[in-house]
Amino acid sequence: MRCPVPRVCAIAVLSRMGSCDERPSAARVIGRGNGPPMSPHTNDRAQRKALTAHLYIDQRTIERISCGRPSLDNAGPQQQDFQAMLATCLMSTYENRHPFEPPSGGALSSAESYFNTIVSRPGQFDVHTNTACRIAARLLPLLHDGHRVSGIPGLRLESHNKRRLRLIHLPTGGRLDLIDSRASTGRTRRDFRRRLNMETDWHTDPGIAPLWTSKILLPKETALAHHWARRSCTPLRSALMTRAMLIWYKLGIKPTWHEPSARRDYPVLLWAPGNEQVDAARLGRMLTQSPALIPGAVYKRHNASNGLLILGTESVVRLRSLTD
Repeated sequence: MRCPVPRVCAIAVLSRMGSCDERPSAARVIGRGNGPPMSPHTNDRAQRKALTAHLYIDQRTIERISCGRPSLDNAGPQQQDFQAMLATCLMSTYENRHPFEPPSGGALSSAESYFNTIVSRPGQFDVHTNTACRIAARLLPLLHDGHRVSGIPGLRLESHNKRRLRLIHLPTGGRLDLIDSRASTGRTRRDFRRRLNMETDWHTDPGIAPLWTSKILLPKETALAHHWARRSCTPLRSALMTRAMLIWYKLGIKPTWHEPSARRDYPVLLWAPGNEQVDAARLGRMLTQSPALIPGAVYKRHNASNGLLILGTESVVRLRSLTD
């Protein structure tokens, strides 16, 4: 039975970041000042600069809506489904392992350490990295001892060139591009494939079968369809994946995803405050009031370490920071 979304104050319900009809004042974008309001174009430049600082993203790669405003959440429904699953898989730790981790090691929980930049586009999710082939080796699905699946079920290598691996998720149609940030001068497509072969060499070790070499979705993967099925929290999970660099790098926290249960009314994003002492209230503010806010999202604070992140009428995630 679905829990009702708690009522929240309407003052922050509608975000104007995605609207072309009303532009926020300079005070709302870059803080209050005594001078005259800045022009819309100056506001947009200031916002892009702020997004660069929050998300470690090159201004040139930021998507824009028709009127030129910066836009972060550009995924269509199917791409959202894939990004939402990616968020729950990567937001894990070695201590709180995702079910898709291999029997040993932390292939998923440590993948974020290789990310340089994340960009959500209408039909794909771009990850800029210095180690595209290594990340692919951690995400492509494997079967262990004939029964346990690791990696992202349904993920396949669609194509590649000398610096980009294009992966496709068969069930959702979602796309993931792993783009090697290093200069590719003198490197060929064959060189890049050779690197991928080296990184995936262990995929054929005894007891391991590479599912990703199949062109179709295999029964062992189909049995895990609930992991990518659309749920009420899918839009929020996709938005969190788009802002993962803010969470992992800007705030320096490693949250873990926990599904609803008899003791949890909503899915929970849980973490230790870390060196920066980032509590739930601070993350809630960053996700609803900073330049990298989730349009339309509001945060209902219960206390400093607990609150609800709400988008629309159904999408709810509980943010919870551990206390000493």
